[in-house]
Amino acid sequence: MTDDIKLDNVSESGIDRELVEIIDYNSGNKIINKLTDYAEILTEGKISGIINFNFRLNSVQTGTVLKILEDMQGISRIHTVSLKGSKDLQVEYISNIFSDYENPENSSSYLNLKNIIENRLTHQVQQYNINMGKNSTTLAIPLNELRGHVKTYLDLSPLNIAISTKAQHGIIAASLHDVYATLLNRQDYWNDKLYIKFFFNEDDPAKKNILLLRREKRLLLREIAFNIKQMLDKLHAIQYSRMQASREASESEAALAPALDYFARHTKPDAFTDRMLLTPFGKQYGSLIEKIIGRIFDPDRKDSYDDASDDAAKEKIILLYKTYKLKMDMAQYKSEIIDVVDYLLDQDYGIKTFMEKFLGFDRRDQAPKSYTENNQEHVEQFLAHIFTIYFEEIFSSLFKIIKSMDMKKFACAFIIKRIYITEGDNLTNFGFFFVRIIARIGGIRSQ
Repeated sequence: MTDDIKLDNVSESGIDRELVEIIDYNSGNKIINKLTDYAEILTEGKISGIINFNFRLNSVQTGTVLKILEDMQGISRIHTVSLKGSKDLQVEYISNIFSDYENPENSSSYLNLKNIIENRLTHQVQQYNINMGKNSTTLAIPLNELRGHVKTYLDLSPLNIAISTKAQHGIIAASLHDVYATLLNRQDYWNDKLYIKFFFNEDDPAKKNILLLRREKRLLLREIAFNIKQMLDKLHAIQYSRMQASREASESEAALAPALDYFARHTKPDAFTDRMLLTPFGKQYGSLIEKIIGRIFDPDRKDSYDDASDDAAKEKIILLYKTYKLKMDMAQYKSEIIDVVDYLLDQDYGIKTFMEKFLGFDRRDQAPKSYTENNQEHVEQFLAHIFTIYFEEIFSSLFKIIKSMDMKKFACAFIIKRIYITEGDNLTNFGFFFVRIIARIGGIRSQ
């Protein structure tokens, strides 16, 4: 076994994200408990009832959970001849989840299930040989034949045309092979005496562990058990993370209520009642975002700047620019970056003027430091770098709660809209530059 999933590093992507949108940890745990040591064949209706035990899922959601369990090999699909006609197949399932996965033969449920499959195989070998017109009904089924039937069946199924009984019986035998190989729970299952009675496996070692129907590597029962445990651990971690985020957001909202009231009194009524604040995201994180934006664009700070402020800003800008050119770590200068960006957000000149005023780039000067387009591009990259550090530091309290990339992108879009609504008429050139940096951080394309 590998290490358990850490609660502070949860990824909601791929199968995990698809699953967590449908069921939570409690529901997932209940489904797995019902499937553990299940000693009988599961019909489609029965397994659908186990998955949708609380009747909260629709058919698509139930089918999605079923598919995810199949992908993890927690359950296996068996094909059998439908009662309504020999040319139709119906689907059933067995569970590969056992409480004692290291020694499943000690479990009566495992022995009963294995016995059921062996009885079906005894019958199916006879039916297969009869349909193939072979001389003996007890001949072991060659796997290369089954692979041919699987290919035929998969190629013709989407075309909605009649499929021969030979291919259908090949599919039934292939599904029973995959289930039986899994239940044997051995690396060299092809050497089992009963397996040899049913199947002739002439594959090379590289192909012996590939399932016929799914065309994926066959897992041992302990590997399946670990996959199931890992899935439940992730569901539990995601649920715990969301509970923590909700609790922290509630505490933050309560703590920031006085500041939010102040901000509400100093903004336009129609701006404060923006519909985005009424969304679930806005209700949970809107107050925190409003507080931070209010601090960034505090009008009282602009009135406090004087000539001494210009000199102090120039000294810090030169320090930061030299550090940037030397490709040194700028994290040590976070306080200087915050002071500089706060200062620049209140200045209504462009990057060219900034270069001339603070960095000595003079277009009228013919010295090596003279103004060029390359210089401007380099300075823009420098400014983008310090504005990015500023944004991540100022909004760090928000992004400690929001960790997924999708949520971060939405948060950036939310922040940009709130800045435009509350500060749009008063934004300086560097204010618009800041908005572009936020869009870049959130991966938001300009319209």
